[in-house]
Amino acid sequence: MKEGDSDNPLLEALKNSMQEVEKKSSEHEKLRASEAYQSELAFLRQTVRDLIHTLRLCEFAASRWQDFGEKYLLPRHFDDIVEAALTAQLAVENGALNPARRELRYMLEVAVNVAYVDEIRAKDSFDERVAFYRGKKVNKSNVDHVFGLPLRLFGEHKNQFATSVRSAWVRASNYVHLTKRRIDEKLRLREQGISLGMETVDMLKDIAYEVNEVCSIVVALTFETIGPSFTGDLLVDSLDGQDEWAFHANGYIALIDSHFDYKHERQGRLEEIHQRRENRIKYRV
Repeated sequence: MKEGDSDNPLLEALKNSMQEVEKKSSEHEKLRASEAYQSELAFLRQTVRDLIHTLRLCEFAASRWQDFGEKYLLPRHFDDIVEAALTAQLAVENGALNPARRELRYMLEVAVNVAYVDEIRAKDSFDERVAFYRGKKVNKSNVDHVFGLPLRLFGEHKNQFATSVRSAWVRASNYVHLTKRRIDEKLRLREQGISLGMETVDMLKDIAYEVNEVCSIVVALTFETIGPSFTGDLLVDSLDGQDEWAFHANGYIALIDSHFDYKHERQGRLEEIHQRRENRIKYRV
């Protein structure tokens, strides 16, 4: 600071403000390097990697089913869903949690509504499905069509799952517009001295959960679309043996997995499978 600047209250306040920002930034870098923070960030990244891997597996498993590749909308939109998931991950890594949530809302709308068209227009060609999707009978601005899906793999829990999908969409929608919830949250964070890009470990845990939940919904809808036969083969013969698969953590994916406990390959070790499944669940329903 130049001689005489100490007599300038504006420059003095600016200097103090910059020093405070530098202090907070240094403290946040230490937080980001902590084991707790890095653990949640690693799980977030694993979730997105496993989403990509699982969608590819589903596409490969269903490759024997000619109609899936030629007529179904969902596999044609895998790239859109993956792009949104990767964008959400990058946003979180750079401290932009709310833009990440907007990507989650987009993922839900795409996955639910194209899965709905694929279900109710199962006899249509690809072009006919596209035309129907573009029409007024598909409300593309929400996810209420999830209640029109049979959700065969959920049994008695299908309404609970559908309600959770809507709840996830509503939660993400709060960050699309300047809602009361978002205003209240901004005020609360300001009172706590938390500014943009300075997220806490708890805030990171929340967004990691939300990303895993939405990606799990996408995986569940994909399983529903390819059907029980292909899904059972994937879960029993491949994914069940991958302990680090991120979606073992989701209670609804665990429900789908339990649907296949009748399979011959599991009969001799059901107690072991039940315990392992229970231990893997991180987000219960």
